Amino acid sequence: MTASQATRRRGAAVWRTVRRAAVILRAIHDEQVLMWELSWQSSRVPPERAGPLAWTPSLDGPRLTGEHLPVRDDAGAGSAP
Repeated sequence: MTASQATRRRGAAVWRTVRRAAVILRAIHDEQVLMWELSWQSSRVPPERAGPLAWTPSLDGPRLTGEHLPVRDDAGAGSAP
């Protein structure tokens, strides 16, 4: 084995290590971006809505929020005057 072959092998090992570190750092960065996006989505104020009920995002999944529709007094009376 010549000196140039040993240098190439060391260089290849260094580049493999650098590439592996870059992949790991990219994965960490992607996880942090996802964490901040989910945090932002869960803490934002929902926009004004036209209807009484709306689906709002939360960490547990979409949640139904809003005012409930009022029940009419004569709903159970049938055809009574």
